[in-house]
Amino acid sequence: MRKLIHYLRTIFDTEASGRLVVYSTLAGIAAGLGAALFFFLITLVQDFALGNVEGYYPPPAGTEVIEHHPQLPTRWIAVLLVPAIGGLLCGILVYGLAPEAEGHGTDALVKAFHRLRGKIRTRVPFVKTLASIITIGTGGSAGREGPIAQIGAGFGSYLSTKLGLSDRDRRLLMLAGAAGGIGAIFRAPLGGALFVSEVLYSSTALEAAAVIPCFIGSITAYTVFAMIYGQGLAFNTPAGFEFSNTLELSFCLVFAVICSIVGYLYVLTFYGLRDRFFKKLPLPNMLKPAVGGLLLGCLVLWFPQLMSGGYGWIQRAIDGHLTLSLMIALCFGKILATSLTISSGGSGGVFAPSLFIGAMLGGSYGIVCDHLFPNSIAHPEAYVLIGMGGFFAGVARVPLTAMLMVCEMSGSYELLLPLMLVCIINVALLSSRWSLYEEQVSAIVDSPAHQGDFVVDVLEQIQVREVMNLDRKIEIVPEDMPLTAILRIASFSDCSYFPVVDPDQKMVGIFSLRDLRAVLTGNGSGSLIVAADIAVQPVLTVKPTDDLHTALRRFTQKNIEDIPIVEAGAEDCVLGMLSRRDVISAYHDRVTHLQHEHEDS
Repeated sequence: MRKLIHYLRTIFDTEASGRLVVYSTLAGIAAGLGAALFFFLITLVQDFALGNVEGYYPPPAGTEVIEHHPQLPTRWIAVLLVPAIGGLLCGILVYGLAPEAEGHGTDALVKAFHRLRGKIRTRVPFVKTLASIITIGTGGSAGREGPIAQIGAGFGSYLSTKLGLSDRDRRLLMLAGAAGGIGAIFRAPLGGALFVSEVLYSSTALEAAAVIPCFIGSITAYTVFAMIYGQGLAFNTPAGFEFSNTLELSFCLVFAVICSIVGYLYVLTFYGLRDRFFKKLPLPNMLKPAVGGLLLGCLVLWFPQLMSGGYGWIQRAIDGHLTLSLMIALCFGKILATSLTISSGGSGGVFAPSLFIGAMLGGSYGIVCDHLFPNSIAHPEAYVLIGMGGFFAGVARVPLTAMLMVCEMSGSYELLLPLMLVCIINVALLSSRWSLYEEQVSAIVDSPAHQGDFVVDVLEQIQVREVMNLDRKIEIVPEDMPLTAILRIASFSDCSYFPVVDPDQKMVGIFSLRDLRAVLTGNGSGSLIVAADIAVQPVLTVKPTDDLHTALRRFTQKNIEDIPIVEAGAEDCVLGMLSRRDVISAYHDRVTHLQHEHEDS
């Protein structure tokens, strides 16, 4: 078994990522269960507040099954008051228990990764969940991704803290939990994993170390969610929904420019209302979501389609059942509705509203182009999906996520080419300053989470064989050497660590002076003790071809000062010893050399 473990370690980096594979699975299970509970409670509150109270039953989306025939609200006074009541309850809950739960939760996730060492207060996910259920359930224009991301991230952070993991592992496990929640609730495991890896930065940077834990967490959570609610698609697309005419790419270029203009207006309105209106209102913060809800109620008296996520109306647009004038009104109305809901302090995500705005913008554009250039566009409704991905890519700075997530949610991978074009062009046109996520940093080098990465980069460039000193004397101790002989060697040696070998000179363990002191304070049976009794197993080792970052990680793992150097392919043959001082000295010499090179250039 020991040989098998050594063999596996030569193939897989289990020391760095092995634990996270297991822990990411646990985070995914928790996120999947949380997503299922969250979905159930939102449906329950919406059925009561929107259905029973307002008489509003939106159309279904995708494979969703509904019990009531779709209808617009019948009790208009309830339409006006219910969002305001929901905003009041949300404000009291959030500002009374966890003020950091206000707004869209994805920004809180980004902030926790960059600036809070992956730590999320235990109560925050619970408060965020309840507040979002109230906000969305009572008709607030918000999405599910923010709260569900905090549910998964909160569990990942909690689990990491309880297990005593490092800050780096806590950050990665937090992201794995968030990816699980998003991948499950939107039935898009690939998109969920990419979203949390990509949304951290306003540039095209990606948190590469998080990809594997996020994939594991997302796949696990999606599996759990699908076991409860079944597999399905968020949106259905008609048969033959494809993009076969390459001349249409010119229409996509123009559409990308339109997406960037409307995206700029969206971000400007979203934060403009927060900074210039709601922050200046002479009211306690807990009452401001009620004001936003009341203003939203006035707006949805005219356009009830703007309430909640609006997935059913996106489906109607895909099916070609909405008029041009209505889609234009809903596009700009959703910008205002989302700003009133979330910028006032309400709780919810901005992903679903962004999809809605992009869908209505794309649907309008497709109809206009079809009217101006007859027979040039095979499927005008396809621009609903292109608009969903292209618009969200720009305002969230997540081009990879947007294009793949829309394909997953709709099952329409034939539109990948135009989605790629619109997503990339929109991201390129819309400045990184205009993002829905204020806590994003520009690049990896700007993140406080990566402040020590330069040290790692330098150490990864140096191999153990470059610094090991084979002339340095090491004390090899036979496994049957008695304690009295060991004490004689230790008293005259400069070494602090002593490899123990069998008769074939193969290392079977190692002990330090600290281990030796522990034996001397024992029960007086020292004359019966031999080296094999003192030796510690398993022995952490390095090979000459390992880099110094690997060596430093192993020093830290057991808090040791020296580590044996062994032959590649023969992990029990000792070549020498590597000390922590050797690593520090090599780092200092390499940094000094790099500084001199920079000065000379």
